[in-house]
Amino acid sequence: MSSKKADSNDGCLGMGGLMLLFLVIGGLMMIPKGVWIGLGVLAGLAVVAWLGVIVFQEVDKRKQVRSVELEKQRKAAAIAEKQARTERLGSENARSVDLARSAVEQIVESRAAREGWLGDVDFATDIERIESDFARAQELRMVANELKDLPEPSPEDRRLLADAVAATDRLENAGRARVALIADCAREAALVDESLSDEDQRARTEEQREELHRRLSTMLYGAEASATESPSESAADQVLARVAGYREIKRQIADTGIGENP
Repeated sequence: MSSKKADSNDGCLGMGGLMLLFLVIGGLMMIPKGVWIGLGVLAGLAVVAWLGVIVFQEVDKRKQVRSVELEKQRKAAAIAEKQARTERLGSENARSVDLARSAVEQIVESRAAREGWLGDVDFATDIERIESDFARAQELRMVANELKDLPEPSPEDRRLLADAVAATDRLENAGRARVALIADCAREAALVDESLSDEDQRARTEEQREELHRRLSTMLYGAEASATESPSESAADQVLARVAGYREIKRQIADTGIGENP
């Protein structure tokens, strides 16, 4: 009995589901064709926009990854270049070259250079000459060290070693003198920038002074013109005049005896 009842309930549910499906399909079929077209267009635009967002995010992500990778490569190349320069020039000489390059950047970026006060600020030849002197000095030092490590040095060995030391000193002194000269240029450029800044400040102060002079002159002219005008009668003057009139009337009444008892 219960099995038949369950089958009956399942049949009712199935018929109800079919009826609901038919109603939904009928309702959808009643929607005008233009509405379907509009909904399709909107759905297509939404899909395109969604795809556009995904593509943009992916492109942006790849750009960021590429930027990070390029920055890593740049830093690695800078480290490798610095290491190679240190091996080629020697650690102290390499630091001197870094100092010269930094000074050149300061000169080029200075206001004095941008406004043409320093003329030509291309120090490429100077940097090349400094590196060349240091490289030759380092080569001389390395070969001299090899000769010095040989056992039982001969008089000729000692003479060559002395000449190598003297030549190394001359080359390194020449390079360091150029580095010092470039550093002096950077300091002078900074002083010119400071002077230009002071001139700008003085010019602004002078403009402010002229403006204040103009305003004060206008105000003083107005004040002098106001002082030369005849003073207008104020309310206080009117009150004092009325008081004086009142007292004059009282005096006349007292003189004529008006108001006295017979």
